[in-house]
Amino acid sequence: MILRYIGLAEETLFNQAAEAVIHLDMASASLDSPADTQMVYAGGLQRGARTHRPGFYSPSGNIVYAFDVRSIAYLLKWALGGYLFTGGSPNMHEFYGQNDIILPSFCTRLGKDRFEHVFTGCVINSLELKVEGEYCMVTADIIAAKDAKASLEEVSNLLLPEEYPLAFHEMTLAIGSDVSAKFKDFTLTIANGLNAESGRSVGSRYPRRIPAGEREITFSANLWFENTDELEVYWGDSTGPADSGSTEFSPVITFDAGLGGSLEISLPTCIYTQVQQQPSGRDELVQAVAGKAFMDTIELSDASNVESEILVTVENELGDLDSVS
Repeated sequence: MILRYIGLAEETLFNQAAEAVIHLDMASASLDSPADTQMVYAGGLQRGARTHRPGFYSPSGNIVYAFDVRSIAYLLKWALGGYLFTGGSPNMHEFYGQNDIILPSFCTRLGKDRFEHVFTGCVINSLELKVEGEYCMVTADIIAAKDAKASLEEVSNLLLPEEYPLAFHEMTLAIGSDVSAKFKDFTLTIANGLNAESGRSVGSRYPRRIPAGEREITFSANLWFENTDELEVYWGDSTGPADSGSTEFSPVITFDAGLGGSLEISLPTCIYTQVQQQPSGRDELVQAVAGKAFMDTIELSDASNVESEILVTVENELGDLDSVS
C-alpha cells in the first residue's frame, strides 16, 4: 500500500499533539526519529562499552510539497511568527518576522504507508520557496521535540486544500518594473537558526522549548545574461565597485492563484551578495545572483508599523489562523 501525506496543526501548548487542520500531498519527507539517542558510558574496565542509558531526544528533518495559497499561510506563520488577519472577500493574512525567540510550535503527522508518524513540538528551522521549471515547491526544515505512532487516516478523511498547487508561470518578480523575463528560477529562504540543544534542560529527555537564533532571509536566482544591470547594482556604480558599496533595492514577488487568491512577498531593503558570470566554452552564459534582506520599517494594513526584513501578504478564503489552528 502507498499512502503518504502531511497533516499539520498549530499546538496550544508546546509538544502537545493536535489533530490536523489541513493535509497535504507530500513530494517527500525526511522528518524522522533521531539516531544515536543512547548515552554510552566510556568506562575504563575494558576496551568495549558496558553501559548505556537514554539520552537527549529530538527528531528532525524536512517536508517537501508543491504549495498553494492556502497551505503556505500556515508555514509562513510558523516560520516568521508575526501575523495580522483582516477579514474580507477574500481574507487577508499578513506575515512578518517577529523579534520573539519563541516561534509558534505545531504538530506534524506523516502518513508513511503502514502508520502515521506523529511529531510534536515542531518548529521551523528554515523555510525555502523554490520556483524553477514546473511546480512551485516549498521545503520546511523542522526540528521537533518528540514522535509517536498513530493510525493512518483514510484518504476520504484527509483535509486537502481545494486550491491548486502553484506553477512557475504564475509567479512574477518586480524590481521597480516587471523583470520576470530575465529570471530562469528563484529561491527564497527564511532561516531561523534553531538548535534543539538550546532547548535541553534537566528533568526531561525532550526539549521543553526550541528557541530561535539569528534570522536570515536570503534569495538566489539564475538569470538570462542580457545586460549588466545586476552587476551595476552590486557594484553601486555603472563602471566598477563604488566606495559607498552596493545599491539597495526592493524586490516584490507575486503568485497569482486566480479565484483561489494570491501571495505577495515584499523585501523592502535588499542588496546583492553575489553577481557572477562565468563562461565555459560555447555553453549559454547564465548570470548567478544571490542576495540578502535587511530590517526596515513596514506598514501593515491596519496602519501599524513593524520592523522586519519581509512582509508576506496572502489573500484566500482561509479564516483567522489564530482561530482555525
